[in-house]
Order: sequence, then structure tokens, then C-alpha cells
Amino acid sequence: MTTITSLNRTSPTVANPATAGAYASTSSATGTTGNGASTVVSLGGASAEAQPKALVWENRTRSTAANLMARNFNEQPASGRLKGLGGELLKQVAYDGEDFSQSVQQAPSGVQADTYDMLVSPTQVSQHGMGDNQVALTITTRSGVKVELKLDAGDNSIAIEAHSSGKLNDSERKALGKLAEAFQQAIDGLSEQPPHIDVGGLTQFDHGALSSVDLKGQFKVGPAQMQKLDFHADAAQRALSFNGPEGSGKINVDLSQPASWGSKDQQAKALNKYLQQVDQAGARGQGNGAMITMFKDAFTGMNSDYGTPTIAPRGIVLTNQDRAMTTGLADFNASFAQAEVASNPARITEKDSFAYELSQKTSISGTSQLDRGISQQQQSHLKARYHAPIKADARLALDLSPNSQNYKYITIDDSASSTTNIAYDKGVLAKATLEMQANQSTRVLTYTLGKLKEDHTTPSGKSMTRDLLTTLEPERVGLPALNDEEREQVLGRINDQIFLQSNPYAIPND
Repeated sequence: MTTITSLNRTSPTVANPATAGAYASTSSATGTTGNGASTVVSLGGASAEAQPKALVWENRTRSTAANLMARNFNEQPASGRLKGLGGELLKQVAYDGEDFSQSVQQAPSGVQADTYDMLVSPTQVSQHGMGDNQVALTITTRSGVKVELKLDAGDNSIAIEAHSSGKLNDSERKALGKLAEAFQQAIDGLSEQPPHIDVGGLTQFDHGALSSVDLKGQFKVGPAQMQKLDFHADAAQRALSFNGPEGSGKINVDLSQPASWGSKDQQAKALNKYLQQVDQAGARGQGNGAMITMFKDAFTGMNSDYGTPTIAPRGIVLTNQDRAMTTGLADFNASFAQAEVASNPARITEKDSFAYELSQKTSISGTSQLDRGISQQQQSHLKARYHAPIKADARLALDLSPNSQNYKYITIDDSASSTTNIAYDKGVLAKATLEMQANQSTRVLTYTLGKLKEDHTTPSGKSMTRDLLTTLEPERVGLPALNDEEREQVLGRINDQIFLQSNPYAIPND
């Protein structure tokens, strides 16, 4: 491990960061910076009550990151002690490409703040990996160099370290620096209450210099509860999983088929349509708002800008007509499930739950541009169970008393799909279809004074198949061919119609 003894971009020059606190004054520093020499640092007139805690450090290494550690230790709760540190550490690596390690904890009672030999104690400060809140970032460059950053913080310590498996070139260091803000945003999101997922910036790395980005994190959100996250991104895929006291989720995005991607406007439209489906499922299944927001943030981040698509030479290229039959988003599989809750103590087998799945799969076939076929399927599935009052304006307050046991126990099981197909034979449109279906099942158990009075299931469903050949080419049935403006309008209407409809009554007739 190579340590940095001097940095051009450091904060105030302080030989002993343990006594620096948050606001050290360089103008009043005295003493020498030689080997082991102690240094006295003025704290700018702070009162005795405001004096920073005496801290024990792993080594004498000086950097802006070390000053941030001192400030955060004195000013932040455990959940906020990595504030600014992830981004600063990544900038530091990008700046000089050197390894770095530092950790800090509060000095034992009775240790004097100006006793330098006591305040730098590598054997006493073995704090790496000891904090409840931990983050690890691994970036692999195109040349194969692996850069690893680890940060952790707890009630009594902060520790950070960076290691590079090889020498970084200028383009790699520049690419690392550009990710500093995104790295810090991901850390800050996890540390918030409630936590939220902010990984969109980490997907926007320079693919010319870097090959992959991995992030693992965990933050304490309760006495014995942790919010965890695992993220990976490379040129071919993005993967995310998260779990915590509210529930868990997974999102996988397939970037291996860039020919299917639409314009940025089309992608934004499709993303909004999918998020509307999530909101509708949440409302119907009485999902937890915080969990739904977490999933939507994650889904949005994972489907942020895919970059410029690279189409293989002589590969199949989708036309505007083809794109009207697709969403424009990369294919994905996404799901999340809330932690089950037994909210009725009189019937603990009646769990409140919510689970939702959403996916898209696109297939591009054919041997040439003139002989191509494109199909795309969107699917969703909702399963939920929850308790509700018998009357809409009543308040549910379930306990062990019979008088509280007047309620409905509702089970939801819904599924929906939308499938489009378009194909050409020797350059002539041969097929264009849209198929949609939606099925909903609602079972309601009604209890009065704890006794089952009614068990009623209401199923509903609808399917539709539409042939779009004559819509796209009305001349097939003797009508005038579409001009450019009319074609653009028709393609816009078709694209509006291809998205999932989870409500059967929203599906149009054939």
C-alpha cells in the first residue's frame, strides 16, 4: 500500500489531522512537519465547549479526505459520516493515481490532543470494515486495471482506503474523476431516511476508458436493520438488487441489442408509461409508498441514458415504422416485493404483502434489411394482500378484541401483456399486429366480530388482437396512401396504443 505524504490539492497544511477538527487555521500552526514532530494547531478561537474531540489516526497522511473525516466525525451522526468522502476519495485517486488508506476514531479518555505519538497509532486504529455503514466501489478500466475504494463509518470510527492494481493512464484517471459526484450521490441516497436509490450517474461512465462499475453498500436504518444495495454496469448490461426492512427488489437491463433503442424522447415517453403502471399497481394493491418510490427511483436510474448505440455493419436497422411498434427502451426484467406484515394479531396467518413484476423482451430476426422481423412483449404481474375497513370512511384498528375484528381481507392477482409484431418479405410489409390482454382477480373476505360473513371473488379480463396492415398501408383496401404528415400522425397513434394496460376496461376493442 503506497501512502500519499503530500498532495497539491490538499486542504490547509496540517501535520496532525487529529487536532485539526473542522476549521483548522494554517496561519497559526506552529512547530515542524518532520518525522514524528508534534504540531500545535489553533482552532480559530473556538470556545472550550466547541473544541473537537481528540482523535486517533492510522497514519500521518494528509489530504482533503482526512480533513473531511475529522469534520464529519465531529459534526455528523454515524449515518452521515461518509458525507462528501466517497466523491473526494475518488477525485484523489483520479488526481494522483496513488493508493491511500486512513482511519480515525475517538482517542481514549485522558489522552492529550497535543500528544502526537499517541494520536497516530496504526496498531490501535484497526478500524477498516468495522463500521455499520459500508460502501465499496470497484471500477475496472479498459486496460484491465482495477480500482477499489472502500469506506465505512460507525458510532466510533471512520475508515477509507483506495487501491489500484496498476498504473492509470490520463484518460482513465479523467474518467474516474467524472464519476466522483455520482458516487457520492449514491452514498448520500443510501444514508438518507428513508433511503433512496440514486445510481443513474454511475451508469454514465466513459466506455472508452472504463469497462465496468460495481457498487456494494449497506447502511444501518434501525437498531438491527440494514439497507443493502448491489449494483453492476458494463457495456452489455446493468444489474441492481436491493433489500432492507421495507422489502427487496431486482432490476436487470439488457444493453446487448442497441438496434432496438429509440430516440431519447421515445425512451422518456416509455419510461413514464412504465412508471405509471407501477403507480397504478401500487394504488390497486395498497403498496407501501416508500418502497414504491425506491423502486421507481432505481428503475429510472437503471434506464437513464444508454449512450450512443453502436450498430453492427450490415446489421438490421429499425425504421420509423418499426419503432412505432416498440417502446424504444432496452429490454429489462424488474421486480420488487414488500416485507410481509402480520397486521391482524387475531389472525397472524393473514399477511399484508405486495409483489410486482415488470418486463420487456424484444426480438429482431431476419437475414437482411429487406427480410426482417421485430417482435416485442411487455408483461406485468401483481400479487397483493391487505386489510381494509368494511366502510371506506371507517378507521382500521385491529387488535385481539372481537369488536376490532370488523374488516375486509383483500387478495389481488393481476396480469397484463402487450405484444407487437412487424415483419417484411423482400422489403414489402407482410405483418403488423398488436395483441393485448389484461386479467384481474379480486377476492374479498368480509369479517364481522371476527367471523367470516362473506367470501367473494370478482374476476375480470379482456384480450384484443388488431391487424395494423391496412392502418399502415390503407391503399391495400383501395384508400389513398398516406402522405408524410399523415404517416407521422398514424405512427404516433400506434405507439401510444402499444403500452401495457393493466385495467381490462382500458383495452380498446378489436
